[in-house]
Amino acid sequence: MKLSCTQENLAHALSIVAPIATRGGTLPILSNVLMEAREGTLKLSATNLEIGVTAHVRGKIEQEGTFTVAGRLFSDYVGLLGSDAVTLALAGENLEIRSGNARTKIHGQSAEEFPVIPAISGSSTFAVSSRDFSEALSQVLFSVSSSDARPELAGVLVAFEGKTATVVGTDSYRLAERKLELSAAAAASQSIIVPLRAASELARILAHSEGELSVSVSENQVLFSVSDVELLSRLVSGTFPNYQEIIPKTNSTKVVIDKDPLVRAIKSAALFCRQGLNHVSFQFSSDRIMVSASASALGENTIELPAKIEGADCDIVFDYRYVLDGLSAIRASEVLIQLSGSASPGVFSPNGGTEYLYLVMPIKQ
Repeated sequence: MKLSCTQENLAHALSIVAPIATRGGTLPILSNVLMEAREGTLKLSATNLEIGVTAHVRGKIEQEGTFTVAGRLFSDYVGLLGSDAVTLALAGENLEIRSGNARTKIHGQSAEEFPVIPAISGSSTFAVSSRDFSEALSQVLFSVSSSDARPELAGVLVAFEGKTATVVGTDSYRLAERKLELSAAAAASQSIIVPLRAASELARILAHSEGELSVSVSENQVLFSVSDVELLSRLVSGTFPNYQEIIPKTNSTKVVIDKDPLVRAIKSAALFCRQGLNHVSFQFSSDRIMVSASASALGENTIELPAKIEGADCDIVFDYRYVLDGLSAIRASEVLIQLSGSASPGVFSPNGGTEYLYLVMPIKQ
């Protein structure tokens, strides 16, 4: 194997692939990145057996071949090189790297022991803007459960219907839903649950990608493709809860308020929460909101904010961390808050927008 390519392209591809190469445990080769030089392209791959990521680098292939080297070391080293062209050549059990005045050898392993990343077959494919999908993931990932106690909640629901894709995350205490438009109408309705780790890796990849994201779904796998990068993941088996049932269909209190002052008020009140508790009280009445918290060892804090309020007065207590997460995900400057009493969930959304919804369960007093 021998080839040359630009340092910029190689470093970018490794930054995408190398994070998947983890400590292999009983399978040490999983900490390596697989290099395949063929037909004018260097293909870089890494897998942890649950997720497989592949990136392609254009280059001049003088001799085709395959090899594997430690992913993190390879990525870190290439990232430190200058902007000169990089030459990679196989010499026995070493990968020789030349760039400018730098000459380096990295010990590696044969590609024969590297696990095969399976190809997806019998799939249905959907297309969506990678920028829109990236934003959707950033708005729901924090709501996904990090516990494996209920596997179906430890993943992101992605549902396709008509020309709409719906992305949902919940941990049973809060729920985030984002709707976005598909590039073409789905031939058939379909729902999948993408594992949290895979969805997080996809979000990381999409943050540096442009163009259209292709989503191919088979019975137990999903393939995300954008530009020269592919991510293949197993799907979570099981049924996502019917979350629509917990979204209130009506409300008794409707509030419109500027987001930034509300965020500052919640952060101020949070300083006075009792140790170990994250309870902040919200009082909605007339044309104002009172945000407060108190602790005997610290003191108390109350902030009054002007707001447009329709309907009944309402006193409710939330975990302030959950509310701040949702507010940070809302892109609008004004927030619409819908309430149905102190024992029902609060629903937060951008005022005038229907694409995003964030629901928080109250804390019973």
